[in-house]
Amino acid sequence: MSAPGAERSKQVPVPARSPRAGLALTSWAFVVALALLGVAVLAGQASLVAARGQGTSWIATAVDALDGLRPEAWIGICGVILALLGLWLLWQAVRPRPRTTRRILAASGIHLRSRAIARWVDATARDVPGVLDTSTTVNRRAVRVTVRSTGSPDILTDVHDEVTRQLSALERPPRLTVRASEGQRS
Repeated sequence: MSAPGAERSKQVPVPARSPRAGLALTSWAFVVALALLGVAVLAGQASLVAARGQGTSWIATAVDALDGLRPEAWIGICGVILALLGLWLLWQAVRPRPRTTRRILAASGIHLRSRAIARWVDATARDVPGVLDTSTTVNRRAVRVTVRSTGSPDILTDVHDEVTRQLSALERPPRLTVRASEGQRS
């Protein structure tokens, strides 16, 4: 504890890192893990046979069975396919995962998912006088607001301005499109 008269320094916490999407290859990782487990069992059996000095290993039996094969085109094709599959799996394991949220300009490190941004934009657009209903879709780069209104000529501009003002709180505001709903002209 500090002395009663000592000043406490205010420290701003480091902003949280942006949440990322999960790995897409969890099922592939399970299959690869099973294959590696099988290789481990084969290697363990071979080392046990070598330690005892009697019997034959399953690996030696498989190599003897493959001994009479001649080079054929299908073997090369399978090798190329397996090499490409291995490179693809390696890329999937090390590639950067996509961001699933957008960060708010705040020292606290608040992040919003697309669904939360859509609700926020809907609420903001509905607060504009003359708006009856809204529908919002959000993707990584853009926000699209569809407005049903009383028919005021400037309603789309008003909604665009108000939603733009609200989205400016995001670290990287998305592109905004505001349009009138089907069957309505504004």
